[in-house]
Amino acid sequence: MGQVIRRFRGLVMGAIALAVSVLLAQGLHPGGGSGLLGAVAQTQGNAPPPALAPALPMVSGSFEDAQGRFQIGILEGFTVSSVNGSPLFQAVDGRLAYTVAVAPLPTADSPDAALVRAAQRTFGQGEGFVTGDVRSIPGGGVRINWTGRLSQGAAAPQPITGKIFARQRDSEVFLLLVAATEAGEAQVSDAILALGSTLIVP
Repeated sequence: MGQVIRRFRGLVMGAIALAVSVLLAQGLHPGGGSGLLGAVAQTQGNAPPPALAPALPMVSGSFEDAQGRFQIGILEGFTVSSVNGSPLFQAVDGRLAYTVAVAPLPTADSPDAALVRAAQRTFGQGEGFVTGDVRSIPGGGVRINWTGRLSQGAAAPQPITGKIFARQRDSEVFLLLVAATEAGEAQVSDAILALGSTLIVP
């Protein structure tokens, strides 16, 4: 259990530590600046155009687990490290990160419930980790929404959100987790879909 706690905290801390300065900088300029179009729209009395989610980087490589259990795509510009034997992929600005964990399949009333329980056992000791909406995904498995937070010293807790793809293979569950700070939240859905299509289990 201690390794699970360290793994999750390592993921979250890695994703958020670099983002704190970015978030603080954005806090000095609420809205991040609406630009010329926003200024014109406000002058005319119209609402500013909706902000589009930043484009997700393309998959530029592939990571192969040292034990040969899986392969996963690497998003362009993301750093790759390891936390207690699991890979950790992080955006340079810290707003988005992802990992793949392998867990034993627990006993449950249904296959989907077993997958959710595996995710909760693997990441549930992280600070404020709470699972939310669960949906079945094509080809088997579930997508789990989750939220959490990170407390650092006297600073207010930083909220984080994410999604998990959980799929069973024999007696194991493969968990693809995406974590984002508030600045990267808009990219979570695109990231889990793009990365889920690159996850290969022999």
